[in-house]
Amino acid sequence: MSGGPAIAVREVRKRYVDGTRRLDAVADVSLEVPAGELWVLRGPSGSGKTTLLGLMGAMVAPSSGRVEIGGDDVTHLRDHHRTRLRRERIGFVFQELQLVSRMTVLENVLLPLVPSGGARPEDRARARELLERFGLKAQIDARSERLSGGQRQRAAIARALIRAPQVLLLDEPTAHLDTDNANEVVDLLCELRDEGSTIVAATHDPRLAEDARVDRVITMRDGAVVDG
Repeated sequence: MSGGPAIAVREVRKRYVDGTRRLDAVADVSLEVPAGELWVLRGPSGSGKTTLLGLMGAMVAPSSGRVEIGGDDVTHLRDHHRTRLRRERIGFVFQELQLVSRMTVLENVLLPLVPSGGARPEDRARARELLERFGLKAQIDARSERLSGGQRQRAAIARALIRAPQVLLLDEPTAHLDTDNANEVVDLLCELRDEGSTIVAATHDPRLAEDARVDRVITMRDGAVVDG
């Protein structure tokens, strides 16, 4: 990994074709996210922030432009190389969280390790440490569907961190949470940033976007950056 930005998107465009219409979900965006900072992509639904987040995490391939992660150009990677890069270097928390019902919280956190052979004793120890740190020690063996909204969000963040990724990306991490739980999640993201994590979150929630501890807020509209 180079000494440059943790993530860079350079004149990136993502175009979708719907019949005869062409829609630019992201239109010629260029950004460099320094390592160890907490950034927020802000904007209403349809502004392009979730698509840009997917581009930053190699979840989505751009129609044009370039995406770099840790100085490495990932724009034209084959699908299996893109999958391996995400698995090894990116932690992603989806808006739907995607915790698996009827599995315990610990089992959910360890799921990202299955493709590489499953959890080792040290992985299980790390998972327990993360869950304890995030206030979920008592829920380690609970089924995921029994968790509250705030507990589910923290469990999903723990799962994203199990491989100690270089970058953590989150889509609407405080959506549908009450004020206390939302504040706990924001505090947690700031703590992780202070420990060296690079974090980008897409949100329309002012409780995160307007927090003074956020390093930079990027406002999007109609696929373009309009402020920040």
